[in-house]
Amino acid sequence: MSTSPSKTLSPTELAKLEHSFASDPSSDAYKPLAEAYLDLGRFMEAMVVCKKGVKAHPTAADPRLLLARVYAAQNKDKKALEEVMGALQVQPEDKAALRMAGVLQIKGGEADVGRGNLLKAYQADPGDPETVTLLQQYKVEIPRPAAPAPVLAPVAAPPPAAAEAPAAATVPVTAPPAAAQPAATPVGRISAPSQQAAHTARTSDSAPRRPRVVVEEVEEDDDEPAPRRQGAAKGKGSKMLSLVLLILIPLFAGGYGWYSAQAKKRGRELKKNLDVATEQLKHDSFASYKKACEAADLALEVDPDSTAAHGYLAYAYAIRWGEHGGGDDARRQAEEHLAAAQKGKELSSHLIAAQALIKTYSGDGKGALSSLETQVKELNDQNKASSLLYLTLGLIQMNAGDLERARDSLERAQTLAPDDPRVYAGLGAVYRRLGQDNTAWKNYDFALRYEKDHPESLLGRSLLMLEQDEPNYAVASRDIKKLLEAEPPPSPRQLATAQLARSLLIARVALAMPTLKPDVQQKMTEATGVPADPAKAKQEVTKAEETGFALDKQNPELNLIKGRRLLAEGNFDAAAEEIRKAIRVDGSRAQFHVELAKALMGKPGGEKEASEALVTALKTMGDSPKLVVMLGNAYRRQNKLDDALAQYQRAVKDPKAKNPEARLAMGAIYRERSEWDKAKEQLEKASQEFFGQPDRVANALTELGRVYQGKGDTAKADETYQRALQADENYTPVYYFYASLLSKDARQSGKVKTLAQEYVKREPKGEYLADAQRLAGN
Repeated sequence: MSTSPSKTLSPTELAKLEHSFASDPSSDAYKPLAEAYLDLGRFMEAMVVCKKGVKAHPTAADPRLLLARVYAAQNKDKKALEEVMGALQVQPEDKAALRMAGVLQIKGGEADVGRGNLLKAYQADPGDPETVTLLQQYKVEIPRPAAPAPVLAPVAAPPPAAAEAPAAATVPVTAPPAAAQPAATPVGRISAPSQQAAHTARTSDSAPRRPRVVVEEVEEDDDEPAPRRQGAAKGKGSKMLSLVLLILIPLFAGGYGWYSAQAKKRGRELKKNLDVATEQLKHDSFASYKKACEAADLALEVDPDSTAAHGYLAYAYAIRWGEHGGGDDARRQAEEHLAAAQKGKELSSHLIAAQALIKTYSGDGKGALSSLETQVKELNDQNKASSLLYLTLGLIQMNAGDLERARDSLERAQTLAPDDPRVYAGLGAVYRRLGQDNTAWKNYDFALRYEKDHPESLLGRSLLMLEQDEPNYAVASRDIKKLLEAEPPPSPRQLATAQLARSLLIARVALAMPTLKPDVQQKMTEATGVPADPAKAKQEVTKAEETGFALDKQNPELNLIKGRRLLAEGNFDAAAEEIRKAIRVDGSRAQFHVELAKALMGKPGGEKEASEALVTALKTMGDSPKLVVMLGNAYRRQNKLDDALAQYQRAVKDPKAKNPEARLAMGAIYRERSEWDKAKEQLEKASQEFFGQPDRVANALTELGRVYQGKGDTAKADETYQRALQADENYTPVYYFYASLLSKDARQSGKVKTLAQEYVKREPKGEYLADAQRLAGN
C-alpha cells in the first residue's frame, strides 16, 4: 500500500491548493490537497476533501482509494477496505485498488482472498514493480504457464549402406517434454529471492541432448544370395533399432524426470532459505542478522553463485561489523561476499547497500555517499525506488551531519516501507539530532510497535529521555533494563551502550536526589534502582562504565555517552577530552564534532576553542551543514558577527539545500543590526523551511515579529506574533514579545497583562522574567 512520497509543501503552496479546490470543488484539485493534508496528519480535513472528491467523481476509483489511505493511516483498516471495495465496484480491474484490497484482506485474516486480489493486480499489469514487491512480501506465487505439449519427431534415416534397400517403416520416437519455463517476472525494486531460485531451476531443467540412435552394421554372409542377405540385414537392422529404442526411451524419460525433479527441489530449497534470510533481516537485531547469515549460507549450498544470497550476506555482515562490533572476521566476510555478489549480473539493493556501508565503515563516508546518491537516482529514473537504499543513504547522510537531507531520505524510505523498524529507528535518531524530541520519540515508538523490544529503538529512546531537562527516569530505566535482560541478548556493542546509558541514568538521578524529599527519594530508588546514597551511586556509575568498556573497547559511542555524563556533572574539560577520544577512533562522524563543540561552549570562554575544533573538523570532513552552523554559532558567541554570517551563508550556498537554522541565525543578526529587509527575507524563508516543526516555525515567526516591531510596523508585528502563537502555543518567548508590543497601547492593558502572566507561569526562570513580571503587574 506504499505510495510515492509527496514533496514537502510550504504554507504558501498549501494555500494555493486550498484556493484551487475552493474555486472548483468538482475538479481534480481534491487529490493534491487531500494528499497534502494526509502527509501533514490532518486526517479530518483529508477525509472531508476526499468525500467531496467521491461525490464529484462517482465513477472514478481514485477518490475512494485516497479516502481508504486516510482511514488506513489512522489504523481504521475495516473502513479502508470498505472504500477500496467501493473503488473496485466502479473499476474492477484497477491495479492500485486490487493491491490495496489484497494487503488489507491479508492483514484482516482473509489471506486467500487477499492473495487472490494481489494476483489480479499482477495480471492487470505484470510490469508493475510495487505489485511484484507485494507478491514477494506476502509470498504469493505467480502462476507458471503449462508445459508445451509433447512433440513427435521421426528417427533419422538409416545409414547410406542400407539406402539402396526398400525404405523401412519409420519408427516414431516421443521427444521429451521441454522444461517448463517460469513466467517472466519483471524486475521491481530488487531482484527477488524467487527470481534467483527460478534462474537455478531453469539452468538445471534444461533438457539433455537426445541420444543419437546408432544402427549397427551386420556382417554379410557370402553363402546367401545378395537380395536375401540385404533383406535379412534390413530385418535385423529394424529389429535392432526397435530394441535400442525400447531400451533408450524409458531410460531417457526416467533420467529427464530425475533431473527435472532435482532441479525443482533445488529451486524450492533455494527460495525457502532466501525467504528465511529476507524475513530475518527485517527484524534488525543481532540474533536476527546471525539467523539471516545462516539461512543465506544454506542458500549458497544449493546455488554457490546466488547473487541474492551473497548480497544478503554482504549486507548482514557489514551491519554486524559496523554496527554490532563484529570485528575483523565480520569485515572479511562482508568484503568476500560483496566481491562474490558483484560477479553476478542481477540487480540487488542489498548488494548496493552493502557496498555503501562497507565504504562508510572503512572511513570513506564521502565516497560512499557520492556513489550511493548516483545509484539511487539512476534506479529512480528506472522506476525502481528501493526503501533499503533510501534508508542506507539517510543513515550515511546523518553520520555526515547533513540532517535535513538525511530526514528526507529516511522519510522516503518510510513511505516505501511503512513497517520497517530500522527506518523508524533511523528517523528517531535524525529527529533527535535535529532537536525535535517529540517527533523522535514518536518514531522510536513506531519502531517498537512493528518490532517488539527493538534494541536500537530502546537505546535511542532511553538516551533521548536522559537528554531532557526533566527526564522521566522510570521510563529510561525500564528501557535500559529490557536491553540488559533481553533474551536472546542484543549484540555486545548494544549491551555496552546500554551499560553506559545506565551510568548516565545513575549520574542524572544522583544529581536530582538532593532536591527531593525523603519519601520521593525512596520512590525514585524503587523506580530506577539508583541508591539515594551519593557514594553508592558513584560506585555504580564506575561499575557500569567499566562493564561497558570491557564489552566493547572500540566503540566511540561509549566515549560520547561518558562525555555527556561528565557534561551533566559540569566537568567540561573532562567531557571534552572524552569526546576527543571518540573522534580519535572515528573522526568521520559529524555528530562527535558537534558534541565536542557543545562541551567546549558550555564552559566560560570555551567558544574560541570550540571554533578551532570545528574548523579542524570541517577541513577533514568537508562542508557538513551541521558543523558549519555550529561554527557560525561559535563565532556569534565570540561576537564575531561578520565571521558568523560568512558561515551561515556558506551553509545555504546550495540553492536546493534547506538549512533553516542558518537562516534563522542570519535573520537574528540582521535584526540586531537593523537591516530589516535582509532580516525579513531570511526569517520568512526559515519559517517556510521549518515546515512540520511547529516550535521552530514559532521561533522564526517571533523573530520576524520583532523585525516588524523594530521597523515600527505595529499591525504586521501583531499579525506575525499571532501566527507564531498559532504555529506553537508552547513557544514561550512569543508571549513576552507580544505583550511588549501591545504595552505601547493603553487600550490593550488587559491583553498585555494576560500575555505577560502566561510567560511568567511558563518560564519561571526565563531570560525576560523581570520585564515580564513588570508587564504582568507583579
